[in-house]
Amino acid sequence: MLPEIGSELLSTVALLAAIGVWIVSDWSIAFAHRGTADDSRDRGSKYAIGAAVVGGVLAAVVLSQVTPGLSVPAPTVAFWLGVGTILLGVVLRQYAVRTLGDGFDLEVTVDAADEVVDSGPYRWVRHPSYTGALLSLVGVGITVGNWLSIAVALVAGIAGYGYRIRVEERALRETLGERYAAYTNRTPYRLVPGVW
Repeated sequence: MLPEIGSELLSTVALLAAIGVWIVSDWSIAFAHRGTADDSRDRGSKYAIGAAVVGGVLAAVVLSQVTPGLSVPAPTVAFWLGVGTILLGVVLRQYAVRTLGDGFDLEVTVDAADEVVDSGPYRWVRHPSYTGALLSLVGVGITVGNWLSIAVALVAGIAGYGYRIRVEERALRETLGERYAAYTNRTPYRLVPGVW
């Protein structure tokens, strides 16, 4: 077993590294897909996601400090599970973005010539990049080892990404029509297979 100070240092480095990987990953996506969206139908959903992520992370950390009575029973296990969840979310998001390729955009844009992608993670859910991002956000709540922090991170993520999904799916249905409707019949889940 590591000495207390060594264990604390290792935990801090691991958490900062996982969050750093998450940030760099999202920056790389933003840099690669930074087009000008003259035909954006985003309706502010990009900002809703930003607020949800930043608010969710800050609330998770603060709540873990002000509600210590809601700590999970095995905080060390929760911490490492949370770090793994952050990184799993990054991998899933990158996989989803790479599967879409040039079809991915940071804002909601749909062209009538766009293809409906149903390969890779899009076989299981319609918005796997949001699933990945939500996993990373919830991972932060898990790392702090507090039930309320986990719940708040989850609710914040569902609020932000849920709004984006409604905006995006409306634009997809209006523009792609039957092609997208057929895809939603084949892939009925938006974020989590078997749940929603």
